[in-house]
Parts: sequence; structure tokens; C-alpha cells
Amino acid sequence: MWFWKTRERFSLDELKYLSEQLERVTVVNESNKDFVIETLRSIAEHMIWGDQHDPSFFDYFMEKQVMAHFLRILKDSNKNSGVAVQLLQTLSIIIGNIRSEHAIYYLFSNEYINNFITYPFDFRHEETLAYYISFLRTISLKLDHNTVSFFIKTKNDEVVSFPLYSEAIKLFHHEESMVRIAVRTLTLNVYNVDDECIQNFVMSQPVVGYFSDLVTFLRQQSINLDSLVAEAARTPQSAVTSGRLEGAIAEIGDLLFYCNDIMCSGIPRLNELMSKHIANILVFPVLIPSLCPTVDSATSTAGLQLSPLCSMYLLSRLTHVVKRKPLVNYVSAGLLQNTQPASSAVKENGFVATSFSTLSLNEDGSSQTSAPLKEEGSGKSEGDEYPGNETENEGAHYMASCASRRMSPRESLLAHLLHDDEKLVLAALCVLVSLLQNEALDDMLLDALGILPRRKRHKQMLLQALMGSQSEEEPELFSDPPERFEDDVSLGIQNFQIGDYVDFVNVQKKPSPAGDGDTWGLKTKHRSEVLDALMQLLCRRPPPCAEALWHAGWLLRQLLPSHEHRLSLRRFSLLDSAYEAARQDIIKELADCWCDVIPSVVTDEWKVCRKALESPSLQRDSSFVLLPRPLDPRTEGDVSSSVVGERMRAAVKVFVALHQMKTFLSEGTFPEFPILAELTEEPGSFVSRLGLKLASVRVGTEVDLIEGKAMPCRVAFERGKERSVFLLVVHKESDAASWLILADESPSRNGSGIVRVIAPLAGSKPRVDDDHPRWLHLRIRSPHWPSADAGKLGTGGSRVKRLVDGRWTLAFPDEQSCKQAKGLVAEMIEIQSQLVKQVLDPLLDPSPPHRSLEKLVSENDVSNS
Repeated sequence: MWFWKTRERFSLDELKYLSEQLERVTVVNESNKDFVIETLRSIAEHMIWGDQHDPSFFDYFMEKQVMAHFLRILKDSNKNSGVAVQLLQTLSIIIGNIRSEHAIYYLFSNEYINNFITYPFDFRHEETLAYYISFLRTISLKLDHNTVSFFIKTKNDEVVSFPLYSEAIKLFHHEESMVRIAVRTLTLNVYNVDDECIQNFVMSQPVVGYFSDLVTFLRQQSINLDSLVAEAARTPQSAVTSGRLEGAIAEIGDLLFYCNDIMCSGIPRLNELMSKHIANILVFPVLIPSLCPTVDSATSTAGLQLSPLCSMYLLSRLTHVVKRKPLVNYVSAGLLQNTQPASSAVKENGFVATSFSTLSLNEDGSSQTSAPLKEEGSGKSEGDEYPGNETENEGAHYMASCASRRMSPRESLLAHLLHDDEKLVLAALCVLVSLLQNEALDDMLLDALGILPRRKRHKQMLLQALMGSQSEEEPELFSDPPERFEDDVSLGIQNFQIGDYVDFVNVQKKPSPAGDGDTWGLKTKHRSEVLDALMQLLCRRPPPCAEALWHAGWLLRQLLPSHEHRLSLRRFSLLDSAYEAARQDIIKELADCWCDVIPSVVTDEWKVCRKALESPSLQRDSSFVLLPRPLDPRTEGDVSSSVVGERMRAAVKVFVALHQMKTFLSEGTFPEFPILAELTEEPGSFVSRLGLKLASVRVGTEVDLIEGKAMPCRVAFERGKERSVFLLVVHKESDAASWLILADESPSRNGSGIVRVIAPLAGSKPRVDDDHPRWLHLRIRSPHWPSADAGKLGTGGSRVKRLVDGRWTLAFPDEQSCKQAKGLVAEMIEIQSQLVKQVLDPLLDPSPPHRSLEKLVSENDVSNS
């Protein structure tokens, strides 16, 4: 007879049994550790099942104060890592999966959770830390206006303690990336709680120092990134260094998005504070000074100098990620800062006599200046209410010292556009693209930088006309700048400092009679400088990488939209010269080993280029400029088919980009498809001279040896194993593709053969052996098309794998047969080249049907007059 009955797996009796077993545990040691862990795990399972099926489970959980037993077990475990981990996992599972609002309120009440949060866990065990931070993050997902009150302590209606937040931010600098990510998630959940007391707490001492620490950490990561870029450039084949560099790039991106999320959390004071910290800790002491070629001694000594490449990358990522109007305007205005001699700054009454003063940024993007920065020891300024304001002195020091620089940051940025290093060129383009794509940036700053789109400029001109504003007639955009721009520039944009941003805006809104002409002229000069640099880059020989061409074309498209293509004769001649050089490069490729695929490559690259000119892929293009370029294994004079194929693809990219830009500047639109001719079989045409034509060719296909003018020969693909075959040249119907075929004689049908081997005709380079006149050598190129990444800077950092060319050696019955075979193959190669040229003729026509250069220039002269 049974004296007990079995308990169901998920039942209230089973939960009671587990709870009673847990109550009996007075101390946790090695003998009962596994039992305690299993009991805790089972209780978590029962609570989740009960939440979904039986509310009485949780009633019992509350009645027996199981949370109190959890806390007791933790304290009695003597910091046993296994028990602590299971407790944290159990609580995370219960909190994360219970849906009952009543149950959540009970779990968070009675200070149990706060006691778990503040318990001194032993984080030397990595697993404990992982489950602890996961536990905190799970709690933060349940925070709202009602539940947050369970985690705070107040005094006089002010929050004085918030352990969940305070303990989490202590782990922000942890070496494990997953811990840092969890802290970011938790803090963002806290900032998104709509509670004024919580907002006041995060902005109070000492926890508000977290934000300056955050930006300081971002700055240190930027410096580390620069070091890794230099190290990777020295050892491009090191997989370890490349992996660390990619990890650093990802970390910088995560931090920037995190900062942007903080500023978008809906707390105006926090938005302003983060804008100040990013500007005064990162941008002005580090990023903008690093653009200039002259190294500031103080900045270099402090270890804050970056390479121009890393600086431009970070600026492009910052302006691409951050969409907050105050900060992006602040950063952009910094590119227009003073370049006057440093000796012009004198001290008056204990203040530095410069126009810089701390800029206070409002949420709507407007700005107002506060008191000037005092000398050291002269007392605190009014802006010291936020901790970390001492870092603003770094920004002030930079603005005071940048006067010694010969070039402004904007001028340095344009200089990098014309640099020989393609990485610097592309990084500078990414900065301009990100600025232009950032909708938060003020139009007047875009205009001062010289990158205001023409549609917005037309809108401004229309508004000025409606308001009765008088201004000089706009000069021709691409004509040479008037001489008065060279020397006598009197407006403060050339001597621009951040404190002048307000004055600059006011000048634009209310132009004075004395300064209006200079203001308009200087902005036109800046715009002309940008356009001129872009045009020089577009027409550079040797051409830049494909991404640089696409970005430069996109910028020109924004600055010169359709129907506003006023170019000077000199710039049109420059574009024509570059286009003609690119056209000649394509013509040279018609005589090489990849001529047959050029029409298909042109069609593919046409789509890619058109898409890139319409919407550049900024996020990807701005990251691989830091990655080391793979070593090129080719040697001087290498003419292998793989190298030639990459050269051909790069030449096609350049030609397509210049062709589309030339068409746009002359017609105002991008052609959707390339204009290619169709092959027609007419008497006397190249197509009619072809021999055997087939729809497709595959191994095992039967071919007509007689119609194909097959030539008998012998070949050995293995040492000592010769076989008799027939050599044929076969062409594809309605296409320029041709193949060399080796076929066996068909045993069942006279005059027919079975295809055994296929190789492309183009690039075979038939050659009779010097010592054996009956032998014919044929080069067989790679069966794979050239990589689509050829001609691009961003290839993912991996080495290009090139296949070695193959070779056929065919033995003919006599010398005459060998010479005839060579002549036939050479003739078919020439015919194939002519067929491809015939297909490309409409595209390569030096006099396309659109308007001529002379006609465009004459139209411009008429419109200007």
C-alpha cells in the first residue's frame, strides 16, 4: 500500500514542496549546492507556468515570502558563484516573463530587488558579472512612471538614491563589450522614463559626471582607433590587428549612436549637456585641430592629435549619426573658424581678447553666447553648474590657438580632396556628403561652407526677392572667381570663430549695405572652391577610386541640379579631356583578353553607378577608409588575365561615371541605360564572317565538325596521355561571345563531334613554338569574370585572389596546318574585337547626340548677358 501520492510536474503542491525544501536550507555548502541550484531553477519554471495558467501560484509565492528566502540564500551562500548565478538567472527569468502587473508590483516592492542590486557580488567570476548585468537590464525593461518609484529613495521630494542606475554606470568602462552594451540599454531605458524626479536625479551630482566620462571615453576610443589604424597600415597582413581595428570601428559607431539616443531621450537639459561635452571634449580639442596640416604643439603634447584620416572619418560618422540641430550646427561652424595670426589676440582686463565665447545651444538649434572664458585662476564662469565644464577650456584653448594655423579646417578639408592618398580623398568626401545629408544643419552654415544645394539657394533668392532685398547679380558658378576674392575679404567668415555663429546668422538675416556685397561674394567664393575641387577630382588622371567618383558626382549633382549647369569653357574642356582619356582606355581594352565581356560589364556598372550617384552608401564607404589595403601580389609588367580583367573593370567604372556626369551636366538628367547597338547579320558584316554559331555550348554537346572547319590535332592534359581531338572556334548567336572547343569525333555520326573542353576565345594569344613548328600554344584565361570590387577602395580588407592562366599546347600533323590554325584563331579574335566595338560604338561615339560643348558655352554666354 502506497503511503504517498505522486505530485504533478507543474502543480501547486510541487511549488509548495520546492518552497519548503528551500526554507529548510540554513547554510549553503558544497554538499547541498547542487540541490539548491536545482530548486531555484524549478521555482522559476513554476512561476512562469503559473503566471500563464494558475494565478494561485503567485499568491502562494507572496504568502510564503519566497523573495525573502532568495535573499537569505544569497547571503548564506558565502558568495558561492554557482548559487549566485542561479539566483540572478531565476530572478531575471521571473521578472522578464511574468506578465501580471500585480505580480510585477509585488516583485519590485519591499526593497528585495534593491537589496539584490546592491549586494557585493564577486565579479572576479565572469559568469556572475554576465548574469548580474543581464539582471539589471531585465529590470530596466519594466521601468515606467509607476514602477520606477520602487527603486528610488527620496528626501524632500528629491531622489537621493537610485541603485539600479548608480550601480550600472559603474560598469560602463568594463572591458567586456556585452557588459558595456547592457549598461547603455539600461541607461537609455532610465532616460526614457517620463518622470521629472528621475530626470533631475540623472542631472544631479555626482551621477551627472557620467556624461562627461562617457564623452571622455569616446575620445580615448578615438585615440586608440587612430593608433590601430597606424598599426594596421604597418602590418596589413596581420589578421589580429585587422580584427582589433574592426572591433574598434564598431565600438566607435555604437558609442556615437548611444550619444545620439541620449540626446533624443526628450530631456532638454541632457541634450544641451551632451552637445556641450561632445563639442568641448571631442570635436574642438581633437577632431577639428587634427584636420589642419600644422600640428598644434599643445594639442600634440596632450596626446590629442589624430591623423587627418581618422579625424575626417570620425567627423563624417558624427555628422551622419547625430541629428540634433544644436550640435551639428556647432560642429559645422567650427569648420569656419578664425585663421588670423595669433599675435592679434591680446589680453584686456584679464580676458583673452578673442571673439570666442562659450556657446549655449538651445533645443531649436538657435544659440546664444555666455560670458567669455577667463584666464586660469580668475574664478569660475557661470557655466560651471554642470560638472565637467573644465573640459570646455580645452575647446577654448583650441579656438584661441587655431589662429596660428595657416589653413582653416574648411580649407584643409578641401585640400584633402586633391590629395594623392585615395583614403584621404574619400574621407574628405564623406565629411561633405554627411554634412549635406544632415537635415538638421542650418542652411546658412551650408552656404558658408559652400555646399548649399542650388534648390535651397533658389528658395533663399526667391524669399529675398519677395522681401525686397537687393543683392548683386550672382556670377557664373564655374567661372574663375573675381580677383577681389583673393585679397580684400573683410567679412568675419574668413576670421570665423564659434562665438561668431550668432553674428554670422544675424548678418545673413539682416545684411548691411556695407557688408552685403562682401558676404555674397565670399559665399560664392567658397561655393566655387568646393565645385572647383570636385571637378578637379572628377577629372583627375590617373582617376581616383570608384567611390570617390561616385561621391564627387553626387555632390556635384546636389550643387548643380538639372537646368542649372552653367560651366565655364575651361571646366568643360577639363571634363572633356578626362572623358576622352577614359574613352581611350576602353578602346585599348577592346584589343585585350576581356573584350567580349565589356558590354555586359558596362551594363552592370551603369546600374551601380547610377544608384551611387543618386544615393551614396555613406555608412559603408566611410568605414573602410580606415582598413588596411591588401597587398597587391602582382609584379611590374604583369599581364595575366586576372590583372588585365581588374584593370578593364576599373576603366569601365571610370568611363561610366564620367559619361553619366557629362550627360547630366549637359542634359540635366542621368541616362537610365547605356546606349548599345545590336548585332545584325548583313552581307559583308563581321557577323556574316563568323563560322559555326550556336545558342549555347556545354561539355557533351554535339557539334558539326565540317561547318565549324574543325582542325585535327593532338593534346595531352596529363603527362604521357595524348589524345586526338578537333579544334573549333564557335560563336554565340546574336552575341560577341566566342569559344575555343576541343571535340572528340562522334562514334555514331560521321562529321560530328562531342565537346570535351571549352575555353574563351578572347585573350588566347595563339603562338607557334619556336623549336617545334607543329606546336601551337594558346593562353586560357580565368573562367571567372573580374571582381566587381575592381577599381574600388573598399574590398573588405581581404586579399584579392587571382587565378593563374591556363595553357593549351596543340600538336598538328604538319607546319602548314599549325600556321593555318594560328591564322584562323587570330582572325576570329580580331573579328570578335570588332564586333564588341560595333556594340559599343553608340556609347563610345566622341560626338554624342546631346548638345555640344560650344553650344552649351554659347547658351551660357547668352543667359549671362
